[in-house]
Formats: sequence, C-alpha cells, structure tokens
Amino acid sequence: MNEADRKTWGASAHERKVENLYGGGVENYVDHHDGYLNFGLWEEGIADYVRAAENLVHRMGTILGLNGTSKLLDVAPGMGTQDIYLFENFAPLSIDGLDVTWGHIQHGRRRAQEAHIEERVRFHHGTATEIPFPDESFTHVLSIEGPEHFDTREKFLHEARRVLEPGGVIAMADFIVKRQPRNVIEKIVAEAARKLWQVPRANVYDAKVYEEKMRSAGFENIQIQELGAAVIPGYYFEQMKPETIRAISKIRGFALARLSLLLDVAVYRGFTMGLLEYVLVRGERR
Repeated sequence: MNEADRKTWGASAHERKVENLYGGGVENYVDHHDGYLNFGLWEEGIADYVRAAENLVHRMGTILGLNGTSKLLDVAPGMGTQDIYLFENFAPLSIDGLDVTWGHIQHGRRRAQEAHIEERVRFHHGTATEIPFPDESFTHVLSIEGPEHFDTREKFLHEARRVLEPGGVIAMADFIVKRQPRNVIEKIVAEAARKLWQVPRANVYDAKVYEEKMRSAGFENIQIQELGAAVIPGYYFEQMKPETIRAISKIRGFALARLSLLLDVAVYRGFTMGLLEYVLVRGERR
C-alpha cells in the first residue's frame, strides 16, 4: 500500500480519536464478519450477521437509486466490503470510498484488488469535513454509521452538497437523539455512549433539527425513517454471543474488546430507554 496517501492527524484532532477507536487491531480483522462493521438490518427471517449487514447495505443502495450511471462517494466505508457489494449488485460507474482510518483503506484496497475492480472502486484516506474532490464530482453520496462521528455532521452535509451534482442524492444510516435524558441514570448512559463512541456534542440532536440542518446545507425532499427496532437489538445480541466476544478479543486485544462491549451496552441501553434512535436519511441536492 502507498504510505504516501496516508494523512497525519494532529495530536488533538478529532480524526485521530476516531481513527484510534476503529484502528485498534484492524490489521487482524481480515475476514471476521466478512469485514462488515455496520449494525445490520435484522428484518424477518434474518438471523445471521453478514446477511443483516448486507441487507442494510442493499437497502441503502436502493434508497440512493444507484444504477449504471452512478458515481458514488462512500464516506466512512469501513473495510470496503460494502463497496464491493454495492459494485457487484448495483453496477455503478465508479465508487470512491473516503475513510479516516488508514487500516480500513488498506483492507478496502486489498479487497478491490482481489476482486479485480480497483480501477472503479477506489479508497482514499481523509476526513469527511474536507472531502478531497472537486465540486459536483458525484451523483450520489453515502454514509453508513459515519455521520455521528464527523466533527461536525453539519460540516459534512455542506461538503456532501458541494461534491454532489445538482439533483444528486445523499443517503445516510445514522443515530439521533429520540428525547432528552430525564434523570441522572439516563444522563450517565447518554453521556457514556457519546464519549465512548467519539460523538461530538454538536452532533447530538433530534430528527427535527437534523432535517433543519439538511435544508440549511442545501438539500430538499428530505426523508427520515426510524428503524432502531430492526437494527440495534439484533446487533447487540450478536455482539454479546460468546463466540463473537472471543473473536473480537483475539482481534483487538482484551482491553479494546471490553471497551467495545461497554460501548455496545451503552448504545443498547440508550435505545431501550428511548433516548437513542437509528435512522435512514435521504435528501436531494437543490
């Protein structure tokens, strides 16, 4: 891999914190869960994690309306598996993946090379708030479970609009606040989830504010669909399986694996308390 493509984040940069969160043991992931990292869409009849993860990716490709003329930018593509899936199932002209974690870029490039599609599925190290592409470069922008990390989500929305062609489509799978904490316990759970997951405080708001920020960034025909019940419990119980815990401990080491478990518990408890919701968001560039 070309190390010259690697970005260097400052010691206090939010990008470094996110890369540290996801980069621990990333070289050991290889094909665990086929390289998927998303929460999955656990609809009826789906009990296997990889099927749930692919189901979510397929739903996002459908929401976007990907086709043979699409030029897709995938921001926070993880280890690239979802882009290989989208290319094989929707056949866009091109996919460019942009991720803050260098280890993810390495995995993505390896997968594209193994599939012999590296000329059309490309991966870049960079930040969502300074997208390294010219204006109107893409027909579609995707981000699955990345926007909550971006510093800030609002900056990303403005950048996404900039790189989209007029009429271009953005689709995101994201987390929002359902309601504000009402007592000390709820405040502790909410703050633990936010801090452990490296979510900037500026990104903590509800669907109404989300829609307002999208409109201010230049999007219209905005749709926000709540799907937490079909996403969060399925992922949580998958992560709590002894075999999954053993696999993650082997990949990330004992300390990071336990931190991941604590985060999963905080997110699940936030959802069951009614504090947190998982949403699919779609908009069109004005």
